Amino acid sequence: MSNVAHTRTPKQPPARGAGRRQVALPGATRQKSDGGVRGGLLLLGLALVVASGGAFWYILRGLDVREEYLVTTRTIQRWEIAELSDFGIVEANIGDAAGVPPQFAEVMVGRWATGRIPTGTLVTPGMFQQPPLSGEEDADKVLIEVSLPTGEAPGGELSTGDKIALFGAEATGDEFAEPSVGLIGVLDLDFVRGQDITYVVTPAEAKAIQEVVDRYTAASDRRIWKLGFELPTQELIDLYGSVNATRAPDDVFAEPGPILPSGEGVSP
Repeated sequence: MSNVAHTRTPKQPPARGAGRRQVALPGATRQKSDGGVRGGLLLLGLALVVASGGAFWYILRGLDVREEYLVTTRTIQRWEIAELSDFGIVEANIGDAAGVPPQFAEVMVGRWATGRIPTGTLVTPGMFQQPPLSGEEDADKVLIEVSLPTGEAPGGELSTGDKIALFGAEATGDEFAEPSVGLIGVLDLDFVRGQDITYVVTPAEAKAIQEVVDRYTAASDRRIWKLGFELPTQELIDLYGSVNATRAPDDVFAEPGPILPSGEGVSP
């Protein structure tokens, strides 16, 4: 019987980690889930920002609709005749205002300015009108402008279409006699701007109008009445007579009648 020692192969130590259970750390899965949700929300927020920016731009473009309009390239004085070189083009959004598009520039040419128009003013239809004396019906007429003090009129103003009577005390040849107030004349106001009154009338009518205004300007104790259109001038002459009292050129209600001598009128 032999004694033989049995050899044993050394056991290899188990690989590190082999056979161990994988234990999930608390909160690890939740962190991954939260990261995904946050990424989605970030993308959604970015999409909303882009969408809102696009919508704002679209609305802004819809509100800011710019079109081309005429503007003046120089200061145009009242009654100056417009030429094509007096107009330029600008893009603007004028909302509900009325502007003149460039295609109507030729329509403005040859018209005169109804008032002073500064450089760079947006042109509107009422700024330029066909000048008087340009039509066949005005071929035998003249254009005049006279001035009356509006502060002496009722309410402190005169308006286009008013019919007025001018009263005043005119000087006489007798330096010792005190002049009395009498009727100087009656006028229909064709076109009024402030103190200036414009007429397109025959030469004879222009002479009569100018004489009335000159006499009123030279008189003392002046006053202006506004009249009803059915009140005849002769009634005023009968009440407040004056030497050479002048009727309005188109006073169809006036009837010929005597004019009282100076001094016999009653102050109104």
